[in-house]
Amino acid sequence: MGVTIADTLEHARIFADVDRGQLAALAKHAQEIEVAAGADLTHEGRYEGFVYIVVSGTVAVIRDGRTVDTIGPGDIVGEIAAIDGGPRTATARAIDDSRLIVISQVHFNDALDASPPLREIVMRSMEGRLARIDAEG
Repeated sequence: MGVTIADTLEHARIFADVDRGQLAALAKHAQEIEVAAGADLTHEGRYEGFVYIVVSGTVAVIRDGRTVDTIGPGDIVGEIAAIDGGPRTATARAIDDSRLIVISQVHFNDALDASPPLREIVMRSMEGRLARIDAEG
């Protein structure tokens, strides 16, 4: 049996303290994709509905045409718009060929609603990214 999405999530640093059962619930509606360097995952100002967890590669977070953060394996992007239901706060672009786990906004929020510890971890990550982005601004 190969590596499952739940296995991959379990090794992502953001989910290190999340129960395996909660990760399995998140993984149930997720899929793994590969994107080429230069591919845009999100578009600043648009209403889009996916959250991405980086498995391999690096993703730039771009606001107003400037890179304000970079994320790598184990990091998450797209969670801000998924949680608040608003437009994307930044564009996310693969810097190099990357493998990602993608989950819809609806399924992501369902998993957060079912798991307060998972929600707390994601909120801490989101707050950290917003602080870094705002410090760059």
